[in-house]
Amino acid sequence: TIAVVRAIGAEWFLIPDDAANQAKCEEVEKILFSVMNTMVYLINKICFAPNSTECNNFDVEYARTRFMGKFAPKAKALEDLLEGPFIMGDTLPVYADYLLYACLYDINVFCPGAYEKFAKLSDFMDKFYHYPSPIRRWFRTNDAKTGEYIRPPVPHIMELLPEEMGQGDIH
Repeated sequence: TIAVVRAIGAEWFLIPDDAANQAKCEEVEKILFSVMNTMVYLINKICFAPNSTECNNFDVEYARTRFMGKFAPKAKALEDLLEGPFIMGDTLPVYADYLLYACLYDINVFCPGAYEKFAKLSDFMDKFYHYPSPIRRWFRTNDAKTGEYIRPPVPHIMELLPEEMGQGDIH
């Protein structure tokens, strides 16, 4: 995802010109990568793993609490990198702002109110949501609110095979 966001950023001139701001964007990437890996692990490996023995006993509040324990220090580190409403201050957003918004949006779906205790992150989300751009308009549509989150629970592969293929030895 980060490589795609960088490529789009390069195409649309959303990469900072100076080395200091490039380094800041890379630091945001590293933090977000860590946070999103934690969240995806909790969702995919525990919640929606169709063959998991933990599925029947999964406690969503436990997962959210566990996630918040790991998110809080990362949120503080993200706030330290925000100079203004956006990563580079009160300027146009850069590619890392788009990445930050997408990650915080997903985190809020998984753990509602996760960033509300962090004033700079809340301000960032508000400013970015109201920033006049085509992607902002899309986030306000119903299209942005439909679909499965991360991945839907799926049946086991053996349940998808025709009956005659699901029996016997593999040749």
